[in-house]
Amino acid sequence: LAGVPLPKDRVIDGRDMSPIFSDPTTPSQHDCIYIYKGTPNMAKNQPGLWAIRCGPYKAHFVTSNHVSTTAVRHDPPLLYHLERDATEVYAIASSLDEYKTAMATIMAAKSKHEASLTQVPNQMAMGEDPKHKLCCDWDSKKKYPKFQECTCDPDNWSAWMCGRETVNHYTKPDLD
Repeated sequence: LAGVPLPKDRVIDGRDMSPIFSDPTTPSQHDCIYIYKGTPNMAKNQPGLWAIRCGPYKAHFVTSNHVSTTAVRHDPPLLYHLERDATEVYAIASSLDEYKTAMATIMAAKSKHEASLTQVPNQMAMGEDPKHKLCCDWDSKKKYPKFQECTCDPDNWSAWMCGRETVNHYTKPDLD
């Protein structure tokens, strides 16, 4: 879309989906979509690959809900036909031929996908190291001592809320 050339020093696993913007009936360039949350083996609640969608079928290997952050692993995976059950309420029974046929396709895609992956350093795990922190002004604490480090502009911290000025849910400090 932006007309910028792609970097050559890394694998780009995405596809150009811009034709869909001009024609919504354009078929997806993806045979399957892989849904990740977290990094495999990093934490029990972030197992990596959670689900795969191939065509109308979506298999869930791991789920959680809005009440709990605990990951629930499914063996056998839950399988839904999204064109018949868009809200993913009625899992297809694993004893049915439909389940077995769809899961054979999904598991073959999963194996091919996982074989194509290259391990890289976990970018999220670097978050505690200050040298990896995004910061627009490392010297901001000297300029704005009443604000936290990396404050770009103290006016951006102010927001009107419930009839009073606040900064990050705290009362705005007096800058004078």
